[in-house]
Amino acid sequence: MMRYPFVVLFLSVLFFYPLASEENLEKDPPQEEPRRTKYFSINPGVTIESVTVDISGRGKNATMTQEGPGKISWMLDVKSADYQITKYFGINLLLHNSNFYLDRQFVSKLPSVDSPSSSTSASDSGSSGSKGSNTNVNQSNRVKDDLDTNIEGTYSMLVPIFYIGNPETMRLGFGLGPARVRMRGNADFQDPGTGIALALANRGNRAEFLNNVSAIQFASGNINPNDDPTLSYLLANLGTGNNLELLGYYFASQGLLRPDLTALSAFSTGRYSAVESMALSSLFRNQVNINANARFAFMFYVETPPFVGLRGRLSFGGPIVKENGYTYEMRTFHIALYMPIEF
Repeated sequence: MMRYPFVVLFLSVLFFYPLASEENLEKDPPQEEPRRTKYFSINPGVTIESVTVDISGRGKNATMTQEGPGKISWMLDVKSADYQITKYFGINLLLHNSNFYLDRQFVSKLPSVDSPSSSTSASDSGSSGSKGSNTNVNQSNRVKDDLDTNIEGTYSMLVPIFYIGNPETMRLGFGLGPARVRMRGNADFQDPGTGIALALANRGNRAEFLNNVSAIQFASGNINPNDDPTLSYLLANLGTGNNLELLGYYFASQGLLRPDLTALSAFSTGRYSAVESMALSSLFRNQVNINANARFAFMFYVETPPFVGLRGRLSFGGPIVKENGYTYEMRTFHIALYMPIEF
């Protein structure tokens, strides 16, 4: 009889303790918080990027682009921690870097050099040949071609992003911010026949002709001592000494010297060496030398939720730079797959 109360107590503990534990588990199930970036994340990955640069100003326009639909390269972006304003809205800071090489060009054809009356009569008569081709070009307005031009460079955008969603869902983001742009190369605003005509027309005094070329370079905004003092000095003094030859070697060191039909035409006159002829050919294009801060850059993107530690991103944007009387509008489109490393 003395042991009965102990048996009852033992049975009570045995049967009611598991029930109480299950009830507590049902009321307060353990919830594991998803890991989120505390300070910032480094985002290495792979991207397919397409870049175009539209150059406009001084009554001219040309768009540089690349061969093929895009370039596959490594990506290394840096992003700040997400600040979630509400459940479905937030902001972060994104640093995006990339490099590009553009060796194709969309050229907006210039109006015909013929008088309006002759152009009209040619159109009415339905003449063939060059005038007919100009009419077709004016209808299409833009032609993609390899004009022996190229622009290479890098850009970095620091963009505050406002997004819809949260780190565990698909996000739609948009942002504006500053950028740093470096690009170097050349662009051809002329009709391909213009350079050949100028080279063949060079039958007079060599120094006088080169001084005229210098004046054209100055009017085109290519002479800017703040950007490239060496290039500016040589361009401003083409008719002095062997500056044209030195300019050819300088262009060669920058990868801007290559033979083409214009260079062959200049060389055939017998007044210029091979290096000087190719330098003249390069001068019939506009030199691009940009190292500036862009006041305006934008990015619009769609980002996937995390899957096995990876994220995907589809984005469009780019910086805009104004320099030497020209506006350089970069348009970048990239698809990226990356792995956030969070800190």
